Amino acid sequence: MAILDRILFFGIIIIASISLSWSAFAVYKAFKSAKYDDEGLLMFLWALGALIGLIIAGMGIAYILLPIIFHYSSNNV
Repeated sequence: MAILDRILFFGIIIIASISLSWSAFAVYKAFKSAKYDDEGLLMFLWALGALIGLIIAGMGIAYILLPIIFHYSSNNV
């Protein structure tokens, strides 16, 4: 594996895991803030934060990790 591919691979794994952890935390906070009487504003903002974390993780995995994995899995090296 080339050095740039290795840097991208591990860097995106770290970013994706942080984003997924953030999404789980934001969903938890969204459920906790649903009981407040503010017409759902806090719940909406935490859910939006969770969605942004899922988008960042999904885009990194789909556009960077999967092509690297497919490229090196198809080589007979």
